[in-house]
Amino acid sequence: MGQTARKSRETIRGGNREQKTDREPARSSSQKRRSDSGTTRSSNPKLRSSNRTADSGIQVIGNSREIIKYTGQGQRESKRSTQYQDVELWELRRESQPSKQHKQAKSYPRRHGSPRPVQSIKRRRAKRRKVYFYRTIALSGIVLCLVLIYFMTGVIYRSMHTDTGRGVVQILSDTVTGRKIVPPDIIEDFLEINDYSRPGTKLKRINSIFVHYTANAGTTAEQNRSYFANLAETHERSASAHFIIGYDGTLLQCIPLDEEAYAVKTRNGDSISIECCYLAEDGSFTQETYDTLVHTLAWLIDEYDLSADDILRHYDCGGKLCPLYYAEHEDAWEQLRKDVANYENPEDIH
Repeated sequence: MGQTARKSRETIRGGNREQKTDREPARSSSQKRRSDSGTTRSSNPKLRSSNRTADSGIQVIGNSREIIKYTGQGQRESKRSTQYQDVELWELRRESQPSKQHKQAKSYPRRHGSPRPVQSIKRRRAKRRKVYFYRTIALSGIVLCLVLIYFMTGVIYRSMHTDTGRGVVQILSDTVTGRKIVPPDIIEDFLEINDYSRPGTKLKRINSIFVHYTANAGTTAEQNRSYFANLAETHERSASAHFIIGYDGTLLQCIPLDEEAYAVKTRNGDSISIECCYLAEDGSFTQETYDTLVHTLAWLIDEYDLSADDILRHYDCGGKLCPLYYAEHEDAWEQLRKDVANYENPEDIH
């Protein structure tokens, strides 16, 4: 059965090739279908019924469809539903007329252009880097100018409020080189907070530095510190000072520099006070006391941006003869202030 079917297919293909070359001009598909239906169908009802009951199948060969009918004698008849010529014309027409999707693709322009060249991207990045660099330089220049203006304003202010004979150039030189007065050797022995010698009140600012004397010849710095501490128990009076300088040059600190001391009644809130021990009856200081006092005063005015004019005697605020020797000898007092203004660190002296 299989060999018979293969032979029939080969005969059909050969017959179709002969039909392509020898047949008459192609008829229309409707006429072909009518002629095929007239030849394949029989007017005899018995024959029609036998054809229906016979086994039939459909097989596709190439681009055409074959209708195969099996008869009782083992022979097959096949008819093509579509002629080769009609198929070729349809394919040519399809190729010549573009599809709808193809037309739509041509009608709409492409939204995405060609990618930018790499060199153009590099140029833009380089331009951005240049802009960022220039902006950074401009901002740095503005900040530098503001710092210089602030710095020069402070220098001018200090030069206008000082009478030390030092010009703007000298002040600028000291500030740039970072040369400041080195603090003296200090022994910290703070008093306990109490209502009679150390109130614990914070200083808001420091405008002046007052110099005192102990009014008790021959006493040491430690003895005067003990006197201030005992006032918390004796309640004798209110008195104290931030520093006490002994006649041997010892510097003792009793109260922190950010707190008030009971030294000058009307100026305790904005000043620092220094008590000085002495031996002479006229109240003059020993050389050790004098040297430590000058060093301490120079360090304090440098630390708090003050001048020699801001160094005062207790006598200058209230008229009390304190310190006694310098209240009675004005020239000695002026010399003391000059020595403070001209003080230099020992290591800076060549």
